[in-house]
Amino acid sequence: MDFYTYTKPYVERIEYKMNEILSKEPKDVYGMFPEFLKAGGKRVRPTLAILCCKAVGGEAEEVIEPASLVELFHNFTLIHDDIEDDSKFRRGKPALHISYGIQIALNSGDALYTLIWNKLLQLKLPQEKLLYINRICASGFKAVVEGQGMELAWYKNERFDISEEEYIQMINGKTAALMSLCCELGAYIGGADKITIQKLRNFGQYIGAAFQIHDDVLNITGTFEKYQKEIGGDISEGKRTLMIVHAMKHASLEEREYIIKALNSHSKKEEETIKKVIAILKKYRSLEYASGTANELIKKAKAELECINDSKDKKALLSICDFVIRRDS
Repeated sequence: MDFYTYTKPYVERIEYKMNEILSKEPKDVYGMFPEFLKAGGKRVRPTLAILCCKAVGGEAEEVIEPASLVELFHNFTLIHDDIEDDSKFRRGKPALHISYGIQIALNSGDALYTLIWNKLLQLKLPQEKLLYINRICASGFKAVVEGQGMELAWYKNERFDISEEEYIQMINGKTAALMSLCCELGAYIGGADKITIQKLRNFGQYIGAAFQIHDDVLNITGTFEKYQKEIGGDISEGKRTLMIVHAMKHASLEEREYIIKALNSHSKKEEETIKKVIAILKKYRSLEYASGTANELIKKAKAELECINDSKDKKALLSICDFVIRRDS
């Protein structure tokens, strides 16, 4: 099943709702966001919320607004991540801080964050549901920034002895937490029982981790035309990906020292350095190891879906699993 085709009407509702929320706010502060959103984005997170809601018997319309707010939170994190990583491009276009300057990008990102919380608290829901949704959003949002903080601490402390367990812990926060949150959000609003909510939450966690690992691989193997970010940018930014963790474990002392020097240099112009690091990753089959790990996570994700009955929505969720590890952008 092509989940994009199946979910297109719902994604269009998400797009409309996000722009509707922003259109009522001061343009001097929020005016750049419609353009930022229009540049693209897979909208996998709100799509997961909608599909999980429908898969357990709920109505898509019930989850549109909270799912849109979570997607806006995701976009808020992208603005700050691009500043922290000194990324030049986002979705094939100049990053927001490149177009508008760091001060405006930071402040507008902060404004978007506060707007999201305002809207979450104003959802027209019974008090019990409102409290539950705000609680899981608070937990999910906290996990995201803590995952990012964990990664930033590695840079600050010049840590290169990262274990695979630490890497997984970091991406479970930075990337997987929002996907897990969206699946729980959809399942809860759809009226699922506690066991089903937990399994769909786990499902989101697994595909979120797989999504990040595959994204790391694409940063090495992709093309700018499709990936729309700098190829090899993770190396020039000094990122400790699963491939780097694996290579550091198996490489020679001389190779490890070269990787450390390359990651510490933060130079976007040393193409030969980036190529040599990639060659070391390929020598030790670190790309294959990362892809294999992502595949195993997707198998676990699919197993969690056994708790729900067969339906078009379940098929779409299974299709997203395949998309996560087969996408080229």
